[in-house]
Amino acid sequence: METNEEESKELEPESEEYDFTKPQYEFKPNEHHEWKQQGPYAICHSCELIHAQFIGMDKFLVGLDEQGRPLFKKKSELT
Repeated sequence: METNEEESKELEPESEEYDFTKPQYEFKPNEHHEWKQQGPYAICHSCELIHAQFIGMDKFLVGLDEQGRPLFKKKSELT
């Protein structure tokens, strides 16, 4: 099955030059984060994009230090 030129132009997306070295969106995390523990992850919900760090199953988030970094304690230290 052959297509004519008009049909083939409609099927092809318009090609626009895109510079991947200069993205249109730039993620700038907040200076201070609101960390909450969900399972084995410490998750920040205060930034525009949710980000997390894996802390494992043997640690609990107990608070934040002076710089706003999360503080963890091992399960064995809490009992």
